[in-house]
Amino acid sequence: MQEIYNKLNDYLNDICMYLEKMHPFLIEHIDEIARLNDAFLNFLNDYSLESLTKQNHLTYVDVYFLARKIIEQIDQDYLVSYDKLIENGELDFSYDCAYYNSACISIYKNGEAIKNFININREFNYNDVRLLVHEFIHSIHGKKMTTNGIFFSEFLSIYFELYATDFLLKKGINPEEIEYLYRIRNTKQQASFLSQYELVLLSYIKFGNLGEDSVSFLQKYILNIQKEDFEKECITLYQNLRKGELKNQERIEHHPKARGSILAEEFIALNYKYVLGTFLALYARKYCNFNTIVDLNNHIHDQENKTIFEICSSIGIDLKEKDFSKKLFMALEEYLNTQMKLAKIK
Repeated sequence: MQEIYNKLNDYLNDICMYLEKMHPFLIEHIDEIARLNDAFLNFLNDYSLESLTKQNHLTYVDVYFLARKIIEQIDQDYLVSYDKLIENGELDFSYDCAYYNSACISIYKNGEAIKNFININREFNYNDVRLLVHEFIHSIHGKKMTTNGIFFSEFLSIYFELYATDFLLKKGINPEEIEYLYRIRNTKQQASFLSQYELVLLSYIKFGNLGEDSVSFLQKYILNIQKEDFEKECITLYQNLRKGELKNQERIEHHPKARGSILAEEFIALNYKYVLGTFLALYARKYCNFNTIVDLNNHIHDQENKTIFEICSSIGIDLKEKDFSKKLFMALEEYLNTQMKLAKIK
């Protein structure tokens, strides 16, 4: 087992150096994030999140103009950029799942995005509209690379995606043509991935190099985890990092100093951003002012001198509030119950 610890320490040294620079919130608050992540998974045990999606005959033109109507409701100024998507060749719909996933891809030069591409894997229902809104928001606040912009990127896109879902449901669109539980189901998947290695990452961040003493430190200061369970997490994380290294072998060989960033972005940063982004979006949907979130979306890159706590506080989210997690799960419960009621699911 010591050999696994040694190899993990080598990986995590590079990864955490990158996380400290680009995702410091994860490094500084890994213990609170792990607890909230586990509570989220436990909460969802009482809900069925199975997909009920049906296809219809929406054309790409229908999708484009309905998403445009939602974008206009968010901020009319966005239409200047939105209306150029097709003209500039920045929007592409796949008819045969040509893309691994729907995404906004930005090409950067000197920290500025010189080109954005939005690729939508069509599902031939109103889910395409929701996805287009999500990815368009990415294209707006993804024009620069700033630490706070990166942290809030998924929150902002998911928040307006939830707005799009609410918009469509209120218009009387068949819920089975919207995939209204997609975001919760997707976040549950990301949270499940995070739960597989969160204690290993926590142990390395809090107590240093992994070794035979790591379990005793966790048991004394964090929770009573069994040695066998911790070792299993270590083996799983090592195997996933090794797969990531092999998958990106050519990139790493050309840029060996980027190994930490490449491996971190392979899944760790992704899992963490989606989970926290959904938590903040659900909270903001219930407790925050819509126009305040729009304003944040427009000025997120101008706030590099502020902390995550200060930015959240400015939009009505007090991360230090004693009842924050309680209010979060109230917002999650309300979202699930409201959507299921609209879908007439008991």
